[in-house]
Amino acid sequence: MGRNTSVVEEDDFVASGPTHLETIDWDRSDHQCSVTASLVQATYVLESDRKRNQKLAPPWWMTFGFELINTIVDDQDSSIFGAIYRNMRYNDQTPQAPHFVIAFRGTMLEGGNIGQDLSHDLLVGDGGLGSTSRLKKAMENVERHISEFGSEGIFLVGHSLGSSVAMLVGANMATKGIYLKTFLFNLPSCLTEEKTSRRLIARFLQITPLILGLAGAVGIFPLATVASLGMAASVIMIDTLVVASGIATLTSLAALIGASVLSMQKRMKQGQRTSSFTPYVFVNPGDPICKNWVTYFRNHLKEKKKSPFQLAGFVESGVLNINSTRSRGMLEAHGLRQWWQQGMNLLKLEEYGSS
Repeated sequence: MGRNTSVVEEDDFVASGPTHLETIDWDRSDHQCSVTASLVQATYVLESDRKRNQKLAPPWWMTFGFELINTIVDDQDSSIFGAIYRNMRYNDQTPQAPHFVIAFRGTMLEGGNIGQDLSHDLLVGDGGLGSTSRLKKAMENVERHISEFGSEGIFLVGHSLGSSVAMLVGANMATKGIYLKTFLFNLPSCLTEEKTSRRLIARFLQITPLILGLAGAVGIFPLATVASLGMAASVIMIDTLVVASGIATLTSLAALIGASVLSMQKRMKQGQRTSSFTPYVFVNPGDPICKNWVTYFRNHLKEKKKSPFQLAGFVESGVLNINSTRSRGMLEAHGLRQWWQQGMNLLKLEEYGSS
């Protein structure tokens, strides 16, 4: 759940970035969206630079007056999955401007990243992301930063898998009475135990075309993907479903994710709810990975209806942002680039709460 990094053009700010943003107005929600998304992109490109011996990342933060002060590195594969940026113009800007932005990237489907990133994607569905060394590393860096600089003016931001990390960090900090402004782009959604296994499988099969598209784009054979994660797909049974052998492995993987959501709910019920933590959730209705948050916010939070969705068991309030600009497919709808595109139709912010 992230982006395809096989094309260097995506890393080039001049070719792909928001060059139209010559002046930043932090009082504008679309400018906040564009700049914070760009800093997540900077974090993706930092990891690409590390592996490709290139230096394309700096324009993604320098253009907006930021400097890179720290990177957050995964202990298992030594990849950069997060970064901390300082706003050098902070004292001369509106109070809405951040002093620091802590950004987390999503999944990168290329050599050196795919195994560790996709294993964390599975843990998003299993509810186990909070117990990983990556989440622990993120928390340690955020807490260390706050102890040195204080919590004022800190933005948390992430895309896809990275938004799950940012959400968990924000929710955990909220339990300590520290509320950080948090932007979650294309946050993966999960179902609850109210649905049967068959319905779970059917829902998660919605993401199979996206996985196939990403895998095909980088030449990944599905069996290799499963093998890299150490999954025994042969033990996963999907009765009454007949699939071609070419997608059987991914179908089994989707089934495994769906089934594991059942155990996730039991874990979530034991967690502390943080209703005062109010993240900004950015959703594209054409993205099957995140679109269910529209249902969650509008039904469960606004209309107090019983909803089949939960925001990872932690969040009972939030600000919903919908990109209603028509996407040219699921890959684009789940992509990060949409959030800084000129002419993006970002619907009016809607704040929902459980109280």
